[in-house]
Amino acid sequence: MKSKAADSPSLIAAAVASVLAGPAIAQEGDSDPFTPNLSVLEEVVAVGRLRSSATDVVQERLEQQVPADLLGSAQIARTGDSSVSLALRRMPGLTLVNDKFIYVRGLGERYSSTLLNHAHVPSPDLTRNVLPLDIFPAEIIDALVVQKGYTPDMPAAFGGGNVNILTRGIPMGPVASVEIASGYNSESDGEGLAYRGGDDDSLGKDDGTRALPPEIAQAIQTYRGNISAVGIYDTLRAAGEAVSFADAEAMNRELATSLYRDIDLERRSLGPDLGLEAALGNRWFLGETERWEIGALGLLSYDNTWRNRERTVRNVLNPAEEYFEQQRTTNEIALTGVANFGLTYGAEHEITTSSLFLRNTEDEGSIATGHTFNFQRETGRGFRDYRIRFEQRELRSNQVRGKHVLRRETAELVPFLDRPFLEGLAFEWYYSDSSAETEIPSEILVSAEDVVDRDTGEVLRTSLRRTGSAANYRFTDLRDDVESYGWDLLKPFAAGRFDVEVSGGWDYSRKARSYVQTELTLGTTAAAAAPILVGTPGSVLTDEHILDPANGFRLGIGGIGTESYLAAQTVEAAYVKADAMLGGRWRLTGGLRWEQFNQASLPIDPLEFSVRAGQSVIPTTGPDPEQNARNLLGAVYQEDDVHPAFAATYMRPGFWAESFQLRFGASRTVARPDLREISEATYIDPLTEARVRGRPGLATSPITNLDVRAEWFFDSGDNFTVSLFRKDIDRPIETAEGAGSDNDVFVTFVNAQEAEIVGLEIEWLKHLEPLARRLGRWIEPFFFSGNLTVSDSELEVGNVGLDLTSPKRPMTGHSDYVANLQIGFDAPSGAHSWSVVYNTFGERIFFAGRNGAPDTYERPFDSLDLVYSFHPTDRVSLRLRLQNLLDEKVTLEQRGVTILEQRLGRTAKLDVKWDLGR
Repeated sequence: MKSKAADSPSLIAAAVASVLAGPAIAQEGDSDPFTPNLSVLEEVVAVGRLRSSATDVVQERLEQQVPADLLGSAQIARTGDSSVSLALRRMPGLTLVNDKFIYVRGLGERYSSTLLNHAHVPSPDLTRNVLPLDIFPAEIIDALVVQKGYTPDMPAAFGGGNVNILTRGIPMGPVASVEIASGYNSESDGEGLAYRGGDDDSLGKDDGTRALPPEIAQAIQTYRGNISAVGIYDTLRAAGEAVSFADAEAMNRELATSLYRDIDLERRSLGPDLGLEAALGNRWFLGETERWEIGALGLLSYDNTWRNRERTVRNVLNPAEEYFEQQRTTNEIALTGVANFGLTYGAEHEITTSSLFLRNTEDEGSIATGHTFNFQRETGRGFRDYRIRFEQRELRSNQVRGKHVLRRETAELVPFLDRPFLEGLAFEWYYSDSSAETEIPSEILVSAEDVVDRDTGEVLRTSLRRTGSAANYRFTDLRDDVESYGWDLLKPFAAGRFDVEVSGGWDYSRKARSYVQTELTLGTTAAAAAPILVGTPGSVLTDEHILDPANGFRLGIGGIGTESYLAAQTVEAAYVKADAMLGGRWRLTGGLRWEQFNQASLPIDPLEFSVRAGQSVIPTTGPDPEQNARNLLGAVYQEDDVHPAFAATYMRPGFWAESFQLRFGASRTVARPDLREISEATYIDPLTEARVRGRPGLATSPITNLDVRAEWFFDSGDNFTVSLFRKDIDRPIETAEGAGSDNDVFVTFVNAQEAEIVGLEIEWLKHLEPLARRLGRWIEPFFFSGNLTVSDSELEVGNVGLDLTSPKRPMTGHSDYVANLQIGFDAPSGAHSWSVVYNTFGERIFFAGRNGAPDTYERPFDSLDLVYSFHPTDRVSLRLRLQNLLDEKVTLEQRGVTILEQRLGRTAKLDVKWDLGR
């Protein structure tokens, strides 16, 4: 293995120049060995209201080279989950974090890779390279595959597992469906906070209302990154203009009036959830022989939900007196469009295209009130924060794939290929071009102060704080562009009782990311302004008040100059693999994967200007070209390594069940730092408001994976699986708190010394007909399924220089148990079905403590849901979903004190669907 800072001009050109030139890049995309038979899955959907939806994937699992779990679309419908992230938490060993990210076998999201139709796509998340899985609606899913054993035809960046999201493909026949849905949440059944936004908010798109005003954008260029009165005065005087400092102050105030300030939060009635979906498609035969087929499928969906997410946050040292209550309302808009096309010739040639558009927008308004060390109730003071955050995330993906097998039909068309040694040769290829973008056109924080009654706590008066940053505006734009392509070649051989398939392939990917953030501040420190600061943000920040010189309002640029960065990544890979079936008892699979990995990440400052050209300098390492070159050389990281994998399966029919398999697996993989983590760029985490800074020099984390799995499959459809696993990680990358303050939390990344995780997984499905003799025939339509994972992890922190309290502790985000249980009923007539679904997990570290402070834990969340489906006709269905019936809350604890409590409420949803059939 070679790991170094690159020193060649060619590598600089490949990994960095593409970023500086523009968004021409991509991420790695490799074919996944788990390729379900989609025709089987489509048939599952046709009988999805029957319990066979949980058993028809058994044959797929039996045929896989390594341990894998599959969740079909009908099973997702049974549990009533509305997104990929919610559906995945039902699978063995998977836990959901922040409603977005999946932890596989207790390992964080950095150890779980995600593919979309076998190809990598970029992430629209501001703070992570991994995909937030909540953006994928369940309606577009055909199957979810979680592969927990590594094979060489997969990316080497493999830890806990790989999630492959398979979208609905070309239908087997006519498809036409329309669905309308509505819902209700107990925390959101009355009023919520709202403000006056833009005209396109209902489409999840800002119309420019909240965006950085063009007047300020132009002023940043004109005044060379300094729009304060001093910067304006110096620039104009240097240009020879006769202006006074008072003129410059007036120009600064005039710029401030271009900011969006219609931001008063008011309580309004919240409407019910609304959902619409329509799908249309078909498959057609061409020609007299009907060997040629074409197919098409289109899907559109729209969802609009309002949620109150009130929470309480307490100081662990003084929870009774230092706390705040946050009223928070979020309007979430989701738009999805899918267009798939396919062309096949017999069973030997297939070309398919898939185009996907996803928009997921969250428009949030909140008011936080409470007391801190500086705003104590006994002094008659309280703090009040007004926040508005509009985040628009979009993902666009275009993919084309081909599969070609040389058999009789092809030989008849091309006689030259009619050679015995070419029989069965398969060639698969793919091309994927995707982009992801997150825009926060405006994230606004207005800080105020309450005068309260010391005895009752009643608010007597509210005023904006007398500070230059009373109003803070943050404008953020992230863009990822990914291009990836590759091919696989497979050739089967047979000799007596031995069958061998030899395969190899090549993949290449390019990825570029740009992250740009601009921060503005508005406020006054003038004592004369105190009377006009009383009131709400909208009533205080008026044109009249801002333009009045006596009030002393000033517009400035905030931040510390390293909030933005550029990054690039290239991966080139090749593999060889052999898969042998030996006499019907043993199956051996093994191979090697070579990968060359190049990565670069550079902080930039859009406000630093060149002395000569007067234009922004990118990267922001100063105007010295030689210094820029040295920084570029130090910013590029290169890794070149080979990753082996071996798996063995022993098959013994009749050993307790009709089908029995015992699997063994061993592999060597890697976890790599994210693009943002190796840069010195600093940015604000939108979830925690912590200031996050990368750490150049972070090393990759080699992982040794060991698995043993026993599988029993019964002809009745019952199954039982037991798995043992162990993972040893060298130099694991952990998130740690750095030096900061109560109001300015600083987070960075470190390579710990080592970590290990060992665990046991159990999974089962049991039909209850055998109990009918004892309990009566009423129990025959019932079944019981579930999974349980018990595991233990230990992290050896080592000397990382951050004074972490626990030198040995569980890994961040790891739960020592995860359980999913489901009791289902299918009426013999097929008209009714229902499921009761329970999910829980053990406590897990949310944040590691430092300087003697204990670790912060997220408490278990017990989720109990009920899903009922009614099919009055073959084409009409109704589905009722009742979620979080136990009314559980999200809770964080530190030293036995509940420091955060967020209420989610109970949710009821009703869907009505007309479906011609698939």
